[in-house]
Amino acid sequence: MDPPPTSSIVPHDGAPKTSSKKKSARPAAPTKMEKEADLVMGTNNSSIVSKRSVELRYFPQYQFFRPFVKKPQRRAPLINRGYWLRMHAIAETVRQFLQRPDTRHKFVLNLGCGYDPLAFQLLKTEKSICNNATFVDIDYEKLMGIKMSVIQKTEELKSILGDIKVFPDPSPVLLRAAHYVAVGCDLKNLKKLEEALKEVLGPSPVSVLCIAEVSLTYMDVQSADALISWFPTLGKDIQFYVLEQYFPDGPDHPFASTMMKHFHKLQAPLHSIHKYPTMSSQEQRFTSQGWRYASARSLWDIWNDDSFLSKSQRMGLDSIEAFDEWEEFALFASHYSVVTASTFEQESSPKSNESRPCSDLQKASLKLVAYHPVSFRGHRRFAAAVPDSDRSIGVHGGLGSQSRLLSTDVYYRGAEDTQPAGSLPTHQISARMCHTITTLRDGDCILVGGRASPNAGLDDCWFRKDNVWKRTHTLPCPRFRHCAVPVKSDDNIEGVLIYGGKNSKSDVLDDWLLWNEQRGWQAVKVVGKPDLASRFGAQMVAIDSSSGYLFGGMSQDGIVLNDFWKWNLVMEKDGTGVIHLTELSEKLRNATHLADFVAGRFGATVNVVSNKLLVIGGITIQGVIPEKMEILCLDIAELSQNEWSPSIIQTIDAHYESPALRPLLAGHVSGVVDSSVIVVSGGVVCFSFGTFWNNYIWQICDASADTPEEWRYLQASEEAKYMKLADASSRKPLNEPSKRNEIKGIPRMAIQTAAEFESIMNQAKPVVITGLNIGACTEKWSKGYLVDTLGSDRKVVVHEAQSDHMNFQRKNFSYKTKDFGTFMDEINQGSRQYLRSISSDQPAKKAASFEQDFPEIKDDFALPEQLNFARDNTHSSPLRVSGPVTMWLHYDVMANVYCQIRGQKKLVLYPPSDVEHLQLPPGASSSTLDIFASDNNIKTWLVSVPHTSPHEATLGPGDILFIPPLWLHAATPVAGVSIAVNVFFRNLDKGYAAGRDVYANRDLEAYEKGRSEVEKIVRSFDGVPPDIARFYLVRLADELRQKAHV
Repeated sequence: MDPPPTSSIVPHDGAPKTSSKKKSARPAAPTKMEKEADLVMGTNNSSIVSKRSVELRYFPQYQFFRPFVKKPQRRAPLINRGYWLRMHAIAETVRQFLQRPDTRHKFVLNLGCGYDPLAFQLLKTEKSICNNATFVDIDYEKLMGIKMSVIQKTEELKSILGDIKVFPDPSPVLLRAAHYVAVGCDLKNLKKLEEALKEVLGPSPVSVLCIAEVSLTYMDVQSADALISWFPTLGKDIQFYVLEQYFPDGPDHPFASTMMKHFHKLQAPLHSIHKYPTMSSQEQRFTSQGWRYASARSLWDIWNDDSFLSKSQRMGLDSIEAFDEWEEFALFASHYSVVTASTFEQESSPKSNESRPCSDLQKASLKLVAYHPVSFRGHRRFAAAVPDSDRSIGVHGGLGSQSRLLSTDVYYRGAEDTQPAGSLPTHQISARMCHTITTLRDGDCILVGGRASPNAGLDDCWFRKDNVWKRTHTLPCPRFRHCAVPVKSDDNIEGVLIYGGKNSKSDVLDDWLLWNEQRGWQAVKVVGKPDLASRFGAQMVAIDSSSGYLFGGMSQDGIVLNDFWKWNLVMEKDGTGVIHLTELSEKLRNATHLADFVAGRFGATVNVVSNKLLVIGGITIQGVIPEKMEILCLDIAELSQNEWSPSIIQTIDAHYESPALRPLLAGHVSGVVDSSVIVVSGGVVCFSFGTFWNNYIWQICDASADTPEEWRYLQASEEAKYMKLADASSRKPLNEPSKRNEIKGIPRMAIQTAAEFESIMNQAKPVVITGLNIGACTEKWSKGYLVDTLGSDRKVVVHEAQSDHMNFQRKNFSYKTKDFGTFMDEINQGSRQYLRSISSDQPAKKAASFEQDFPEIKDDFALPEQLNFARDNTHSSPLRVSGPVTMWLHYDVMANVYCQIRGQKKLVLYPPSDVEHLQLPPGASSSTLDIFASDNNIKTWLVSVPHTSPHEATLGPGDILFIPPLWLHAATPVAGVSIAVNVFFRNLDKGYAAGRDVYANRDLEAYEKGRSEVEKIVRSFDGVPPDIARFYLVRLADELRQKAHV
């Protein structure tokens, strides 16, 4: 469950007052039992907010959760889909129970119901199946009192229930209607529960369904088991449906351990999971306590069960909310068991395949060695391996802790510090994940596609040849999670073969494409049109220059496929490719009962080493992969034989010194270096329980080899020193002119009137305005004054940098929430931190306003009357407080005045005409360049960027810098902590982008539309030979330059 939100739930003090006794002046302290109950009810609070998020997104026509959630919150897609599945599993179970042909009255008992409105939902939307049914909600008296109060105050709920009768204390039945009963009772109190249900069920034979959605597990095991063993005494037609957590691969699995830490942190630990950790033990829990039938399966099985969830239902979810967190979704659903029990015999339900014994697996002559680098920061998921040397490998892009990355980590072996042997991907390549980088000969490689968000696939491709990265032929359509392997034609022309993947519309692709440098991308014909389903996230490997294997992946409706194919590429005389496919699925299953653990994978990585095909990580049809089968090998020599034996699948020796060393092999990267495989990065968001990152480097190598050299990590922030943007001879101290670029000083000017300021604006060049009065802030705003006035414990969100130079594109900083007093202490001691204030009210929706956000000190600062235009047209006014760290190079669409209040700051500005030389990715307002460099934090240099015209100014207290729109600028501290107020203002009558612009950096509407038109123009050349398309696109680009007078 999610961390309990604040001020989102109907408050506990809203419970109706059922006693006439006067309250004591000092209420008695809650007992231990009451405290535990409150903590458990807190988990319900968080759960109901998540379910409300699902309702808003997936069922906007209904508002059943709204009365119980005062302030809705939009959850992440993973949380929404996870709760959607939980809600569907419960609702469908109840629905099937109500649809049973039975003359007896049916009762649905919701044990530990919380604020769940399932009863109201079914009574309203499926009234026909509820005519012979009564819903009974049961939970703590305190919680049910609140729920009853909400029902009484909500007309929509009252209209669903009809006539309501309310019962006073001490009756456990609090409220009753024709088809609904509310019972307030601790489930541990069987005597009181029996009294209530005796009254509710009556003397006649009835059918009862008990549902317990993550509620019994919070009870001590003895009380929960007593409840389970008591229910069969109610009659001969009793069913029990329990949904709660379990351990599919033990408590040491990284997802499981993260989940358990979460509930311990909430002080609401799970109890049942320790005594009943597996599905078989969950079944025995019921059959040993009076139930004649019990069947357990996982929530992931229910997702895969067409009788419970149709293909169209699964596919329909993607049309509501773009989704690509499949590994995380499978891990979540695999850790929840669903137990169906009854007092009568039933047909056996489909069962989960719990881990089969694998002691009979033959071990490959390989071993796994783990290394734990010091100060490891290589946290990224769904990145791609970049070939580098026989001693190193790069890991490019992927999703970091906060955003997608465009940087590259380097891993190397040996004791000596090193630098990349080859050229790393240029920062002109936009940040992405789920892309491929395929190794060719002589260090060449090609990067293909990937995605930004799940509905923003990428179609650009980049070719590294002779150690230089250049953009190459564009894909016919954007795609990500595709397969890519190197191939070679008979005339020794290298290329890349790709298959499958997903596009921006969530369509799963089934086409084969072949690329080479001369012809670009070509469609590949498939001979015989075999029944090969479209898929994404599959595994494909080449075992020679023209053949290999393809297996697994996921279908359009989110089901893991478990077929196994051999492919052969044949080049026709005209240069086109033809794929011949042979299905080997049945052959693999006949050879080994563990075939699905190889063929039925999604999101695994595959490599060939020591004549073994290594399959590493991912998920399977069963969801979680048992530890001993996470890394499996297929013997390539045997794959070529007519007959296969069980030994075709082998495991490797993967012993970890402690459970903490066990990786979570999802979103990881693996690559061949020399004669071994290196596995790095990866991890998952463990639903709402927290994020697990892999912090180690793993090497798979020959088992007989001597202890290999230790692998180390070169963090991405260090790579800037190897980017060679400028050599040492091009660097000069900021107070000295550059030999390659003349640095112009920004003029300083005193003005007397508003007209003079408007004249400066009209010239659209930067000016330092001096001699104006901006208030008492320049004298008063000492560290002590600000901390005392604003409050030492005031919470602020700051940038905490990993180096002296923050870079927005590389995200070499993190956002931290701190006490203002702590922040001020740390930056005054030299900590590399930076505060750019955001709205204190609605930071995601409203721009910063100095007056509204800092009312305590608003009278200390004011724009002088000469700057009335800026004041009258203000968009936002953030407060900026900076330690010894430089701000990245960027531009703002709106004009602004930067008012220096304390300390000194040096700003370097470039005119808009320099933009093409300053490495801004398409659509981005921040550069990938670090224009400042420093030497042991003593001297600071300006990196010379050819063909640019830098302007600079050093600001002291009281100086005001006018920064015209689109002038790129970066800032570095000169002396002391820098404090400033920045006022952005609209200086155009029209043209700004429509909608919200919190940071004043949304590009003009015409540019945003223009980028869309450019995309359409490029698409219009689909089907045209690449060389011809390039010819015309270059001509169009020239035409644009002419119209821009470049």
